[in-house]
Amino acid sequence: MKCALQDTPPLFAMRRHVRSGVATDSFSSSQGSRFKQGQVAILMASVLLLMQPMQAHAAGPIVLDMASQPLADALLQIGRQAQVEIAFSPGQVREKRAVALQGELTVEQALDTLLAPWGLAARAQGDQRYTIVTAPVAKGLSVLDPVRVHGQRVGERRYSREELDQRAAGNRDLSSLLADNPAVRQNEAAKTSANRGSLALEDISFYGASPFQNQFQIDGISSTNQIDPASRNLNLQVGNVPAYAQAYNLDTHMLESVTVLDSSIPVEYGRFTGGVVDAKVRDPKGDNSFRADFSYNSSGLTSQTVPEEQKKKFGAGEPGFTPAWTKRFSSAMLDVGITDSTAALINVSRRESSIDRTMRVLHEKEFTDVNTNSKDRVDNVFAKVHTRWSASTDSALTFKYADRREDLVDSGILANRVQWQHQQKAYGLGFDLNHDFGWGLGRVQLGYDQMNSYRNSDGTEYMVNMVFLPNGRPDYTYISGGFGQESTEQRNLTLKSRLEFKPFQTGAIEHTPYVGFELAHTKGEFVRDQDAYGGQKRHYSDGQSSKVQVLNYYRAGEVGVSYTNASVYVSDRLAWQNLALTTGLRMDKDNYFGNTNLAPRTLLEWDVLGTGETRLSGGWSRYYGMDILGTAMRERKSQLHTLLVTGGKPVDRPSHTAYKLDGLRTPYDDEWALRLQQQLSSKVAAELAYVRRYGRQQVSLEGLAKTGYTYTNNGKSKTDAFTLSLMSTAPWTLGESLWTARVDVTYQHSKRNNKLADGYDGEAEAQEENIYYNGDLIRRGDRPVGDYNLPWRVSAGVTGRWARYGLQMNNRINWNSARMDVHYVGLSRNDGLEKYESGRVGSYWTWDMRLDWEPAMLKGLGLGLDVLNVLDKQAPVVVSTPTSVLNPNLYRTGRELWLRASYRY
Repeated sequence: MKCALQDTPPLFAMRRHVRSGVATDSFSSSQGSRFKQGQVAILMASVLLLMQPMQAHAAGPIVLDMASQPLADALLQIGRQAQVEIAFSPGQVREKRAVALQGELTVEQALDTLLAPWGLAARAQGDQRYTIVTAPVAKGLSVLDPVRVHGQRVGERRYSREELDQRAAGNRDLSSLLADNPAVRQNEAAKTSANRGSLALEDISFYGASPFQNQFQIDGISSTNQIDPASRNLNLQVGNVPAYAQAYNLDTHMLESVTVLDSSIPVEYGRFTGGVVDAKVRDPKGDNSFRADFSYNSSGLTSQTVPEEQKKKFGAGEPGFTPAWTKRFSSAMLDVGITDSTAALINVSRRESSIDRTMRVLHEKEFTDVNTNSKDRVDNVFAKVHTRWSASTDSALTFKYADRREDLVDSGILANRVQWQHQQKAYGLGFDLNHDFGWGLGRVQLGYDQMNSYRNSDGTEYMVNMVFLPNGRPDYTYISGGFGQESTEQRNLTLKSRLEFKPFQTGAIEHTPYVGFELAHTKGEFVRDQDAYGGQKRHYSDGQSSKVQVLNYYRAGEVGVSYTNASVYVSDRLAWQNLALTTGLRMDKDNYFGNTNLAPRTLLEWDVLGTGETRLSGGWSRYYGMDILGTAMRERKSQLHTLLVTGGKPVDRPSHTAYKLDGLRTPYDDEWALRLQQQLSSKVAAELAYVRRYGRQQVSLEGLAKTGYTYTNNGKSKTDAFTLSLMSTAPWTLGESLWTARVDVTYQHSKRNNKLADGYDGEAEAQEENIYYNGDLIRRGDRPVGDYNLPWRVSAGVTGRWARYGLQMNNRINWNSARMDVHYVGLSRNDGLEKYESGRVGSYWTWDMRLDWEPAMLKGLGLGLDVLNVLDKQAPVVVSTPTSVLNPNLYRTGRELWLRASYRY
């Protein structure tokens, strides 16, 4: 019986059956009495399946002439034609397309061809019965995951668990994973060796859009920081709490897959102007398995180049620099079957970087350097419970937790024991319920997320201390203290529902409609836990009492904003012969800014030959972004500030800055996208894409502190992007090895009147003004952009596997073109116009490699080596100002080694 139980179909497989051309659903009968009968039938069928032998009598060959179509329809057609029973769940085939099939094939061959690209397989369950299950993967190396060309939606790229396992991972975060995505650009400073020991997340921009207007999700629920995602100042300053757009610092090792949508994005996704990144937490399989992983890296295994002018800051480990570190990443995963219908998975990980920093300590008028072992640590805990309630209903309950803590010190010559900690902590619960009504698929999601950022410092008085000699002359000056604890806190409550109707005909047109809604209540707060003070104090050596020259009072308290955003959407895919038109409309309404936004989206697809081998698509879409709550909290936060003393005299004057945001509208992007997809052979496909983005109503800031600031919608941008991709659709054989590959060639050109790195504190420039650029008089709007600017990039990845020897190798080669870095160099003496000059950053290559070996004599053990930048090319990626006599260039991190080990049971 034990063996029989191991071979039974997973509890997630049985939902819909096809036999002799008839499709049946357990709950599709109109008679209520059949509900119980259906449950009894399922129970009896399950018992019979346990008793059946595990080998089916092979069905004879069948002649197939099937065009590319939804996977569910293809399985139905094979079932009807071969007179066999095929059981699968709607979730297994949702949004998947089957390749065209032609010729004389056995049922097993046909099913394998259709299912293999999706990581699925057909398991024989007796005579003429098959159940669709997840493709078996031996404990050890993952199978090669073919690239889906016709299965994925237009504008979508899915990184499967198999692909995540094949890539050199580095810090194992989403930003590193997406760095070579064709649609993505990063600020070049992200690639430097100055702060390589840090575990901070890097920002990413899709097609020139704001890096702080991406929609990050975990299992379909938003995990995006809406308070102040552009806050990047690591220094100790009052009111400054660094934060990141990704509120959860995710370990990609915890994920089942990552889906990226960059263009032609369906209407169910909203509140972004860049792209959507949906991370799916690993699903439990109920196989009572255990896995442990360990990775190691250090500055001793990493080659770095630091310019002479920055070596002092680098050596001291000032904020933004990590001279010496040791990284240890460890994780453990437990997958258990609780009952026949319930399975659970618990996944925990710790990524820790121990960093050497130098803290200044004052003792009897002498400053000494004290080495500190600072930590940059990220903890992740994810748990998921999956339950199959019936053949038509399943649910998942997910717990999420991510906590990053970074220790920092002030290594400046005037600092005395100044140290603080930054923390990003997020946790939440998600519930996902799916039901097959027979005539459609329903989904309800509930989510609660608490996403906080903290800055903790020793002491609550941050003072500049000036010490004077008995003769009244200055002796020395030092800084001490801190501002206590401050935080930004975001609380999200989310309810989402979607109803997807089964395809139906109206005349010659097939419709596949769906509708849905989303309610999201968000509360954002800035919290100061204790009263804090900052200022300047004079100390005398002649017996006089110390005297406060300047004193600012920062009152403890909290200020907040809460609002609700309601969204509804509807979409329909109309298919006629070789044409398909998808139209959709999304409406978003919030009750704080009072904006109502309508976002239409369209996509026209043409299967040119009707075989699925040549596809043309094009469409227009509008994406509205999210409202950043930090803008609404700025003035309220400043009201906690009072100036007590200035010039040595008490004033007790409230000191706050006015920020106006009346009439502020939601930023949006308009997008045109065209694509050509071509199957070049049975194993190779190509895609050529063009995307144009117009950024409108981008948020910017104008004004002065004395007169007040005003948030406006004066920012705008335009980006053109071309991408050519070649990819494997099935592995090819070379001797005893199997290989897959992908190559992406991409070009982007952007114009904008603001700096993306400034977030919402940058001023939108007047495009028609005249300026000097490299000595020539031009319009400001014609000046090239400096940040997030990389015109050309070529990315190539090749993966090979030698199953006989337990070996797997992945090589990734990236070429980054030359670019111009733009610098402001002052005002013209003749006419007072601003002057800018460019510094050329040369092109450079990188080669990353991953090796995995699972020795046959040690079952379950895995050993691995990652080598980033194999050729140790340390080219400049950020150049100094052209007028500078110094050379504070930032250089690409050199060769970096990671040692890995794993054990699976």
